Amino acid sequence: MSGIRLVAFDLDGTLTRGRTCLEALVDAYGFAGQTPVWERARTEEEIVAARLGMWEYLRPLSTEDMNAVLAGIPLAPGAVEGVAALRAAGVATVLVSLAYADNVAYFARRLGVDAHFGTEPDGTGGYRHVFPATKPTLLAGYANALDLSPEQIAAVGDTPNDVPMLRAAGVSVYVGATLPDDFTPTWHLPAAPIDEIARIILGR
Repeated sequence: MSGIRLVAFDLDGTLTRGRTCLEALVDAYGFAGQTPVWERARTEEEIVAARLGMWEYLRPLSTEDMNAVLAGIPLAPGAVEGVAALRAAGVATVLVSLAYADNVAYFARRLGVDAHFGTEPDGTGGYRHVFPATKPTLLAGYANALDLSPEQIAAVGDTPNDVPMLRAAGVSVYVGATLPDDFTPTWHLPAAPIDEIARIILGR
């Protein structure tokens, strides 16, 4: 797989393990009672409404407040080493997540990932939302800027929400325990360390 020039990662459950960014924040700041309502969101319209509701709780928190909580989320085994190995081999890395962009940015900096996408304010009082269906579009736009074809991209994810992005990549790695229906990745490596995944992608 030495032709891979870009690796796209999901965040929650892929480069981190255990609690998601949202779960950690709601636990830390005492509004976990809202979580069941948000988790019932399925359509894009419901997800937008849930995110707006979440943001009303998160808005008073500074970036520093949130980062202090995010620092307690465990990284996936080998995450730092795996990203470093990819970059040392000249392979670009990008985080594509449904989470809030500030939260995604924190982990991109912490891990040394080159670029990141997440749901973020659009500057007009609304949001640029990332949905499962928009993940491959964001990935394709970033890859096009690097003049890369899908065959030169690997993608790593852990839930059905990542499948659209995984399908858009030439190489797909699924680290979730159970494969979604009607999807067979290049590699199914449940809970695999990221440095092991990097070695496989680099063909080492």
